[in-house]
Amino acid sequence: MKFGILGQLSLVDSDGRSCAPGALKLKILLANFLARPNRMMSTHQLIEELWDGFPPRTATTALQVYISNLRKILGEGGSRSEQSSILTRPPGYVFSLAGHDSDLQQFEQERDEAGRLEAQGDIEGASALLRQALKLWRGRALADVRCTPRLMAEARRLDELYITSYEKSTELDLNLGRHAELVGGLYALAGEYPSRERVHEYLMVALYNAGRPSEALRVYSSIRNSLSEQSGLTPSHRLRSLQQAILSRSFDVLSIRPQTPMRSIA
Repeated sequence: MKFGILGQLSLVDSDGRSCAPGALKLKILLANFLARPNRMMSTHQLIEELWDGFPPRTATTALQVYISNLRKILGEGGSRSEQSSILTRPPGYVFSLAGHDSDLQQFEQERDEAGRLEAQGDIEGASALLRQALKLWRGRALADVRCTPRLMAEARRLDELYITSYEKSTELDLNLGRHAELVGGLYALAGEYPSRERVHEYLMVALYNAGRPSEALRVYSSIRNSLSEQSGLTPSHRLRSLQQAILSRSFDVLSIRPQTPMRSIA
């Protein structure tokens, strides 16, 4: 099976057929397992997730039925054997990814390998691998199951994993001179995160080095206004210094230095 949470919840069998559950509670159950593979989830935790703190008296029995149905969807016939992906382990269950693929697991492996390549000085290789990893995202993680406290917290963690990885990819590509090709994606991300300074910083750098300094200065004005309106803050010293460097035409792209070592956000 190939499991996907980097977008809407997905499940694809060995024949390439989609077999993700349609019922919301089964989706929530599977998403919780995929967010915490190979780790214990107690019966109490799962019941809290499925019924949002207001479980019926039959919740424990209903959970057992959902577990059985999920095993059937996974092609395991409701089995409770040690070969099942959902292992019964008092006081709850453990979901094993052994023998399966996960888009998040693949992303983290490729991102970690890109970090090793960067550390070895292979910026070209690190950039290519990280770009490949980012293509695994099909939208916002867990997009269709952001409806419980635990899954919302996990979704926010994954949102941060995505944007920091995108920023790192941009950092690598800026130092490889790929300025013009970065502008479109950075504009889109700046629209989504109007107060995220690093995104705007990199957009300013890309625009300036693509021969568009006046646009770079408008981006600075945009984030300055967003910060002021949303929180009463002013841009950081780093961003103000970048604005002044662009105004004086003294900015050097090589001043972009690694800021975020590539690692998974646990």
